[in-house]
Amino acid sequence: MMRFITILRSIRYAVKNAWKRYVQIKDRSIYGYIGFNTQVHPPMTIANPSNCYFSDHSKIREGLYLINTTGKFIVKKYTTISINCLVVTGNHRPTVGIPEVLLGESHINDLETDIIVEESVWIGANCTLIAKSHIGRGAVIGANSLVNKEIPPYAVAVGSPAKIIASVFTLEQILEHEKILYPENERFSRDYLEELFSTYYLGKKSIGVDTMDTQDKELLERLKVKRGVKFQ
Repeated sequence: MMRFITILRSIRYAVKNAWKRYVQIKDRSIYGYIGFNTQVHPPMTIANPSNCYFSDHSKIREGLYLINTTGKFIVKKYTTISINCLVVTGNHRPTVGIPEVLLGESHINDLETDIIVEESVWIGANCTLIAKSHIGRGAVIGANSLVNKEIPPYAVAVGSPAKIIASVFTLEQILEHEKILYPENERFSRDYLEELFSTYYLGKKSIGVDTMDTQDKELLERLKVKRGVKFQ
């Protein structure tokens, strides 16, 4: 009999949590912001949806686990976060007189920061973003990486903690890429990019390409229409 009751409780708990995740996805009013044509895929768990801001044309794949109290999670346009991403906006600080089991529940003396993911970022599967993470425009974060600091624009960063191993594009490719994706007032200047490359990417390879055949171009145009994405 006790085993049967335990099974029923387990089923009830699973159903309750599945419904909670479903409501979090369907009721967009509980978020700080969800933009046009933004895709948020269940299942996911978010402690404080009102501090989530998902911009236009972003995609959050299934398995997002967000532990946030006062910290915001901000994802900007064109960004994709792959499956099973863990995001933690706060750090607990050991405090005299408070055992760890109560420290986590009380959030006394926590250090909370916003975690920001800029435009057109790719975050690979099973990544972890913790307090003080800020991922620059166009960056790629490799699968299973842990980010705990600022990652510059167009960096390829991997590992735990994540380290820069390459640039996504060459400087000239970035200029062309931004000319296509962004209006002139939003583009990075050549001077800024030259400083970026001299600081982070000297001697490092780039992984991107700048060619498409006719079929690829046609596919891209169809996808732009399907997703409502408008750029050159």
